[in-house]
Amino acid sequence: MNFIPQIRPADVLDILLVAFIIYWVLAFIRGTRAVQMVSGLLLVMGLFVLSKKLGMVTFQWIVGNFLGSLMVILVVIFQNEIRRALAKVGQSPIFGPRTAIPTLDFLEILGVAVFGLASCRTGAIVLLERDNGLQEFVENGKEIDARFSRELLEAIFSTASPIHDGAIVVRNERIAAAGVILPIPGDTPATRGMGTRHRASWGISTDTDTIAVVVSEETGRVTIFHDSDATRVNSVSDFRDTLRSLFGKGGTVR
Repeated sequence: MNFIPQIRPADVLDILLVAFIIYWVLAFIRGTRAVQMVSGLLLVMGLFVLSKKLGMVTFQWIVGNFLGSLMVILVVIFQNEIRRALAKVGQSPIFGPRTAIPTLDFLEILGVAVFGLASCRTGAIVLLERDNGLQEFVENGKEIDARFSRELLEAIFSTASPIHDGAIVVRNERIAAAGVILPIPGDTPATRGMGTRHRASWGISTDTDTIAVVVSEETGRVTIFHDSDATRVNSVSDFRDTLRSLFGKGGTVR
């Protein structure tokens, strides 16, 4: 009698798919607070198993009831991560057209304008919309829908402007809104030591595929936040080439 189970192609596919999902989830939450939460849940589950072996009735009952609602608990705790994950899945081309790549001329103009602010130590946040729409932020700011120019950017972020503390949203090479207030994420290993502008920009570039350009008011440095990462640029050409590369990952040339 053959006691070795027959492995079907579907079983191999099932194992590979589950392994890929686990790897993708671990890579997705790396560097976020979710890692600490997962570690805490694993510790609680380990204590539950230990309590069963030691016959700890009360502790086992408390933790057992807690783990009985694990799915609801996971949704509540990881609601932000789940939203981000679903948004990234929805970025597949089958769900809609990809964002067009900005022209080199526009990136050059944007770079000159940004480094103009940097030379004057004028703090700023410029959000470049990609596949994840930023309409909810546009509606909460001051809608402008104006052609982008260096002069307009300097006017918006001038300290005399009533909306200079917020971010601007750039959509299709136009300023869609200004004075946009961004949510500031909690303290994590990735955001530790960041100022308010940098932390807010890191947060939106993590929750969406937005590219956030930050000009530091204290140092005049220009940083590009994208896909939970940060790149410091030191010149207009470096700025232009970095953005061209980032948009080239998924956009269509026009």
